[in-house]
Amino acid sequence: MLSKIWSLARLVILDGLRRHALIGLLLLALLLEAAGLFFFQFIPRDIGRASADFILSVGWLTGFLFLFFHAVQVMAWDEERRTIHTILARPISRTQYVLGVYLALALLLLVLNIVLAAIGYGILEMIKGSVKPVYFTHLSLGHYGLSWLGLYLMELVILAVILFFSGLVRGGFPVLLLSVSYYFICTGLPVVREAVKGDGDAALAGMLKGMTAFFPDFSRFDFKSLVTTTLERPLFHYLGTDCLLAAAYVAVVLAVTAIIYQKRDLQ
Repeated sequence: MLSKIWSLARLVILDGLRRHALIGLLLLALLLEAAGLFFFQFIPRDIGRASADFILSVGWLTGFLFLFFHAVQVMAWDEERRTIHTILARPISRTQYVLGVYLALALLLLVLNIVLAAIGYGILEMIKGSVKPVYFTHLSLGHYGLSWLGLYLMELVILAVILFFSGLVRGGFPVLLLSVSYYFICTGLPVVREAVKGDGDAALAGMLKGMTAFFPDFSRFDFKSLVTTTLERPLFHYLGTDCLLAAAYVAVVLAVTAIIYQKRDLQ
């Protein structure tokens, strides 16, 4: 089973490289991150924090372009290319198809994030060395890596949700629309919870809190504010619960997606 999953994942990875999905995004991100060398000159103070936010925002943008355009096109059932029909014509189960496609896109995302993180850290070091220490006081490599890990965990959750939607509906555009709507709900729900917290409506507050099980709060994976701080708190203090929650959420979504794929008619 594992060999079949890896064989499918390798095919999806090669297809992504053949279509220059990574190369184009890397070039775009490289140009944007290089612009950070000119961007910091317009910041009057706290250059370190603003530059780190800019680098991580570029990583966020690049990752989401990968998810909402390349990943959606790979996962969606295409009536013209009939990709899923061709793959399942081989001796592979639909559960293996779900796991193989997810593994391949997760690995492509991992490579993309590692390369962008390395380039971004080099740019931050260049900025730090070109300004006075008062404007860029501290750059924590550990917290910088933690910030990219949090971003990657968020992308893995959204990737699983995209695969889930691809089993419910056909076509790339409906999957894209549902995935973008899901992301906006996840980012907007914490704001709504804070808005109704002081209204005294316990039923509404409980319902909004329960919705977190389906629409997780992505702000818990946002650690970019720690990159330029001098906090000495161990990294596992941030990673433990968040990593377990992300892994559990992804596992549940993939399990439900595999069941949906087994029940769906491909005709």
